[in-house]
Amino acid sequence: MPAEITMPQLSDTMSEGTLIKWHKTEGDKVRAGDEIADIETDKATMPMEAFESGALAVVTVKEGQKAAVGALLGVIAVGSEKVEDVRKQYESSSSASPVKPPTVSAGAAPSPPAPANPQSAAAPASAPAEPQATPATAPSPGPAKKSGNYQFDLIVIGGGPAGYAAAIRAGQLKKRTLCIERENLGGTCLNWGCIPTKALLEDGAFVRKIRHDAAAHGVSFSGDVKVDFAKLISRSRAIAEKLSKGIAHLLRKYEVKHEPGSGQLLGPHKVKIDGKDGAKEVTAEHIIIATGAKATELPFAKFDRKQIITSREAMTLPQQPKRLAIIGAGAIGCEFADFYNAIGTEVTIVEMLDHLLPNEDDDVSIMLERIFAKRGIKVFTKTKTDKMEKGSDGVKLMLSGANAGVVDADVVLVAVGITGNTDGLLGPDCKLELFKGRVKVTPTYQTNLENVWAVGDCVSLHWPEQDAMGGYRHPDLAHVAHHEAVNCVERIFGQTHHAIDYRFIPGCTYTHPQVASMGMSEKSAREKRKEIKIGKFPFSVSGRALAAGETDGFVKLIFDKQYGELLGVHMIGENVTELLAELVLARKLEATEDEIIEAMHPHPTLSEAVMEAAGVADGRAIHL
Repeated sequence: MPAEITMPQLSDTMSEGTLIKWHKTEGDKVRAGDEIADIETDKATMPMEAFESGALAVVTVKEGQKAAVGALLGVIAVGSEKVEDVRKQYESSSSASPVKPPTVSAGAAPSPPAPANPQSAAAPASAPAEPQATPATAPSPGPAKKSGNYQFDLIVIGGGPAGYAAAIRAGQLKKRTLCIERENLGGTCLNWGCIPTKALLEDGAFVRKIRHDAAAHGVSFSGDVKVDFAKLISRSRAIAEKLSKGIAHLLRKYEVKHEPGSGQLLGPHKVKIDGKDGAKEVTAEHIIIATGAKATELPFAKFDRKQIITSREAMTLPQQPKRLAIIGAGAIGCEFADFYNAIGTEVTIVEMLDHLLPNEDDDVSIMLERIFAKRGIKVFTKTKTDKMEKGSDGVKLMLSGANAGVVDADVVLVAVGITGNTDGLLGPDCKLELFKGRVKVTPTYQTNLENVWAVGDCVSLHWPEQDAMGGYRHPDLAHVAHHEAVNCVERIFGQTHHAIDYRFIPGCTYTHPQVASMGMSEKSAREKRKEIKIGKFPFSVSGRALAAGETDGFVKLIFDKQYGELLGVHMIGENVTELLAELVLARKLEATEDEIIEAMHPHPTLSEAVMEAAGVADGRAIHL
């Protein structure tokens, strides 16, 4: 059906606007995202974008005329509709149509109501005291400035999990919002990390199951299983592309303007955009920096993207390597070790620290090491890479420590961490404070510049040791970035004063078996001299795990001995990442082991292992 263009409400008090200019005439082709008209209010003049593709069939409000909010401005013929047929349905008028509920066929970034005061929003009299950052690592936020005549309420630099979430939430609050992204919407997570890697890991697990478990399931076949590496890669890329288009749709739905290009902060309220049509400057009441992070290089092994690669190249290699060496055994390193091993690549993983996944509970890390070794992955822990030599036949790694020697590989994946994506972010006169390549922020995400905020992997956020969160570092995770972004926007516009508790951030690693955790490890709890009780339930006695043929792993829960407070969650096993949300909610609602035990878990499910682990801690387990 035809898409109606209506006068958007650009502020909470706006009742009408003036159509300054049509950028299209009747009969012109229109693409979704095109600027179709300019609308003027008493605050500003803003372009209005088309949210549907087709042809402009009818113009009902002429240039210079006023129209009430919700009034019909024009109509787009979409799909196979003919312009002539649509015109017959609508009579052109020299004045705006009567007010009716607006549709979502075109929109502009809305104009602000009275500006929020971020200082008062960050610390209201009725809210609990927020943790304050140390002077050494966090800037002193500049004072909030009263509203000026800005083009936008909010500009977001970056369109990843933090950036697009911030932009969408602001759009939902009816704020004029601009999101700047130089690559595909969705950022590293959606395009080059969280999502496409999971597609590869699922494919790898599928191949492994066919090769090694088919006979146990009564399936036989002649010959070896052949893997089409290019098709595995193309499937993961197609999923990423589909989801990126979904983000674009959501931005249009909530009337967020998307500008492809690189954003550079010039100072408070001002951003420069370098896009395909050149450079321009835009202004906003507030700016959120959400530029994410990039892989960290080793000083002696610069990325050449062919032999020495990042995770980005690891999922788009032109052909499957015969020998892969991975430096760094965090989540990224272990996930790629799992995938490439599953499809037949010879994998060596090198880690300086004592165990794989060094941030996880030791019991979990040790079990994963045993599983990897059983599958033929060479696990070199307590081992340092001192040097690399590239040659025509591959790369040589010189190792020292527990596994000193030389490792030969066709390709080396360096996965030793990430650093803030701040190259080119600051204009020549911009005084934004950075710390080790990341943007300094307070615990309420304020920078040292007025009304400039930062969230996600690009930030440097620390707390004083005496604070409740003292000693905790900012976790570089997509779900953390997402929640920070929404929280920041809601603080800016006076919607919330909620603070994120960084002591209990859920973490997941999607190896097979998967790893999921939250809170203190057993080691850290004992180092803090906590009186604890531990419940551990193995999947080897879970009926559901036995039926699935996935008996490796366990659920381990750590409780405060006196009060039953849930202090830590550590799980390894098939699909344990899907079990973690229950325990995140339990922690949020301050559930004890009694309440976890007494909550009826359906049978037969893997989730029963959570109930049973709590039962073990309290001496009430039935099946162990």
